[in-house]
Amino acid sequence: MNLRNNLLLAFIAFLFTITVRAEEGRYVVFFTDKENNLFSLDRPAEFLSPAALQRREKQGLTPDESDLPVSRNYLDQIEQKGIRVYFSSKWFNAALIETDSQKLSAILDLPFVRHAEFVAPGAVLQASQNKNSRKEEALTGLFQEVETDLQNRMIGIDRMHREGYTGQGMLIGVFDSGFSTVDQSPYFNHLFAGGRISGSRDFIRNSQNVYQYDSHGTKVLSVLAAFREGEYIGAAYGASYLLCVTEDVRSEFRVEEYNWLFAAEYADSIGVDIINSSVGYYDFDDERMNYTYDEMDGNTAVITLAATMASSKGIVIVCSNGNEGNRPWRYISAPADAEKILSVGAVGPDLSRAGFSSFGPTSDGRIKPDVAALGSWTRLASGENTMIGNGTSFASPLVAGLAAGLWQAFPELSSDELIRYIRETSSNAASPDTLTGYGIPHFISAFNRIVYEPEGEIERTFIVFPNPVDDRRIIYIYNDTFFGNQTAEVSFYATDGRLLHRLGIDLTKGRQPYELDVSVLHPGTYILTCNSGGDVKKSKLLVL
Repeated sequence: MNLRNNLLLAFIAFLFTITVRAEEGRYVVFFTDKENNLFSLDRPAEFLSPAALQRREKQGLTPDESDLPVSRNYLDQIEQKGIRVYFSSKWFNAALIETDSQKLSAILDLPFVRHAEFVAPGAVLQASQNKNSRKEEALTGLFQEVETDLQNRMIGIDRMHREGYTGQGMLIGVFDSGFSTVDQSPYFNHLFAGGRISGSRDFIRNSQNVYQYDSHGTKVLSVLAAFREGEYIGAAYGASYLLCVTEDVRSEFRVEEYNWLFAAEYADSIGVDIINSSVGYYDFDDERMNYTYDEMDGNTAVITLAATMASSKGIVIVCSNGNEGNRPWRYISAPADAEKILSVGAVGPDLSRAGFSSFGPTSDGRIKPDVAALGSWTRLASGENTMIGNGTSFASPLVAGLAAGLWQAFPELSSDELIRYIRETSSNAASPDTLTGYGIPHFISAFNRIVYEPEGEIERTFIVFPNPVDDRRIIYIYNDTFFGNQTAEVSFYATDGRLLHRLGIDLTKGRQPYELDVSVLHPGTYILTCNSGGDVKKSKLLVL
């Protein structure tokens, strides 16, 4: 059974556990089929953009029934009853409406309506209670003691930029609660000057103005995209961006999960490569909507199913793991429980798990988070200022930026392959746990695994970057396995076994790469050995 059918069955089973409440408000109406449709899978270019089709083709994906739009005929019949349809979902074959109980009964009598789910009270534009946001914990003071490039250097973003990978050519969707001042802040001028805001949409009030409401999205975006010479460098400042408001800061209802779904379909339609999502759900203002930990199983929460569907379209989903580590819930929140995505936990400057970072595993026993990055004392930008913040919200965009640079370097990879390389080359990949998952990823580690894995000639047990090396004739060696030793000897051999060059390196620098001058080497292929206390590792180097 394919992924789409699995998701559909799981979602239908979930829906039938919920009864429709006779309340005035917003509902999601689910349809029985996509009959009477103006579109056909034989003509996908009529309902999928060239960019969306190109992403599918590159990854060997074929449009299926979930890509077909909702039947226009069904939507028309609902609107003819005086009910406004705000958004429709082709993936879930559903539509968001606002109505009262009397009109809802008439909708449920329609032969093509399967079910309706109550998702929020009141009108779309009507405010509800204020909620206590768990997204971040702001910090003040001690700013001068924070190393400004730590968050990038920890996962190799600085090396990624040095090699020219800044996310150029990649389109990243950022789903959050608002992007106030982004259109006025000097940290984002380069995006507007270069025409690299590819789209924006507010799914709370169905408008194009996302530069309002809240600054949380601004801060998340800054980790990815901000740039100010000599002051701030975002992880993927060369990428283009789609900005979507899906999270309503005034209240917490299940409609926000559906907002995320609608945004993901919009992102797919314009060809987004990566979605960063620094939101998470498990409890709501209406406790009847709450999830239990048992439902953090990758097959239940609306937003989790939406994220899984998006990943099946070839989009890399990166999401925050949650900030519940010090609270009674403790565990991950949806959509971090989805299987084929990257959920990101938070570590501090000392590389240890931040206390607030939520725990895994999923309720069905899978490792979560997948990876971790700096989410404690992370440097952010908003308006005219920079600041420091805590939260897995800020670790997630670091990993999304890393993914963008790697995909720019290796555009032939599928989304699943890219995620696998990031996981398998992270610092704790040999023994993943429920605190930081597979550990802290690093650009050099992932880059070299991608380069060497297809060859299979030499087991790559330490990292050489860049590889191939060009006229600069400077390489960096990165390695986790020699910790505890003080020195190592690096030898360069020709492929026929002749020793050509040998030098020593100091291993007391910890995780930081070791810079080596190899200008004595002529163009060609070399075998490198790294000998530390009798422990010998091998790798391969191509000199251009």
